[in-house]
Amino acid sequence: MHEYMVADGVVASVLRYASESGRSVRRFKVVVGELSMLDRQILSEAIKGLLEKSNLKGVEFSVETEPAKIICGICGNIMTFEEATSKLDESEKEVVHFIPDLISSYSTCGRCGSMDLRVVAGRWVEVKDVVP
Repeated sequence: MHEYMVADGVVASVLRYASESGRSVRRFKVVVGELSMLDRQILSEAIKGLLEKSNLKGVEFSVETEPAKIICGICGNIMTFEEATSKLDESEKEVVHFIPDLISSYSTCGRCGSMDLRVVAGRWVEVKDVVP
């Protein structure tokens, strides 16, 4: 169900771009964060269905995954989600996956050991590279 709501927002965003720019759209890219908890296949099918029902019928699109990145606020070390959670047990990994902001409560920087960690990529959904 979340995928359909996100797909609706994606299509509305592309329609708004076309309307405001006065240009037709040939293709666009949807970037889905690794931690977004969205099924990319369902999202893709929902976007396709909504495009077919709009004046964007036939527009090409792709759905790509953005890897999660965790940064240390002390030393600036950037880690992947896998690196940042590699020492956690499965229940801790699950908590952090569902609530990524808790990474600083469960993990430490691989370089300096600080718990001052935050997610800087891989949580959001963005429409990018709209090609008229």
